[in-house]
Amino acid sequence: MIKYITSLLFIFLLSTTFVFSQEDIDQLFIDGCNLVVEGNYKKAVKCFNKVIDYDADYDFAIINRASCYALMGKHKKSIADLNIVIENAPDSYYAYETRGFELMEIKKFKEAIEDFTYVINHDSSSQFAYFNRGLCYYKLGNPKYAIDDFTMSIYLNETDYEAYYFRALAYIDDKNFDFACQDAQKAEELGYPRSLKKIIKYCK
Repeated sequence: MIKYITSLLFIFLLSTTFVFSQEDIDQLFIDGCNLVVEGNYKKAVKCFNKVIDYDADYDFAIINRASCYALMGKHKKSIADLNIVIENAPDSYYAYETRGFELMEIKKFKEAIEDFTYVINHDSSSQFAYFNRGLCYYKLGNPKYAIDDFTMSIYLNETDYEAYYFRALAYIDDKNFDFACQDAQKAEELGYPRSLKKIIKYCK
């Protein structure tokens, strides 16, 4: 009888010792965020895992874990987490933007375009979405659509030398060499760090 009671007490202690309060869960989330800032993504993922184990609907933990996976190059795991966030919060435009970028990383450009288009349809001020959708169109060999998106990206951020550079490449694909050279020159003026030889050879 004593052994039985002792066993029950031991089980009770185990069950109460590992019950996390909301405050504990929030602290784990904060610890994970701090680890992300430190660049310790593996340990951050462990913190976010614990948070999600105790609260499967803790979307900020899921999206932060997705970001960690992305930074670790685990793009499919990142996308899986972002799918959960979007299912839980369909109006999370940040999740769509991030998933679009992750889809680009695994060369699923058509699917990425769908995500960026969703963002643009709900937030026409998203320079990130316009620029990356432009990259997708460029990668898919559709320079006219790419030019339109890079133009919007530049409209929203006139100092984005990458948008000028890639619009120049799209202009070359579209056989519009004068505009390509103008954009290449602008990218260089803004401090674009990579070689422009690919474009300059088309300039007079």
